[in-house]
Amino acid sequence: MTRFNLLCVTILVFALPFAAQADPVADILSEAEADCAGFENGRFDAGNAVTEADLDGDGTNDRLVDTARFSCTSAASLYCGSGGCSLIAVVGSESWDFQVEGWRLDAWNSIPILLLARDGGWCGASGAETCFEAIRWSQGRMLTLGPQP
Repeated sequence: MTRFNLLCVTILVFALPFAAQADPVADILSEAEADCAGFENGRFDAGNAVTEADLDGDGTNDRLVDTARFSCTSAASLYCGSGGCSLIAVVGSESWDFQVEGWRLDAWNSIPILLLARDGGWCGASGAETCFEAIRWSQGRMLTLGPQP
């Protein structure tokens, strides 16, 4: 085996594990863009849908994708329904999808907390009412008193 071939094999061996790690946020954006294009050839804009924040307190930024901030030129309500829009939290290698009417990041004694405004159906009220859910991540787990997504 020539040195060049050996170099190529070495690069592949070390690069493949990194190439295999898909970016879930890129996948979400790509799927949303394809959905938009598939509906009357719309043009997709993610706007400021991706927010980076350390949700689990490990010192590394995680990401939130708010589909309410997506736009598609051919469909005004392609990404949301009567109960709200998807908010996808990508924390470490895991992701969670929440149906929300709004959200906010806060902290309690420096513990990151994700506050969700939810359709009233999530708490036994009418859909026109708003419920709130507080979520935090710890040791790779999502912790909340609300229903699991």
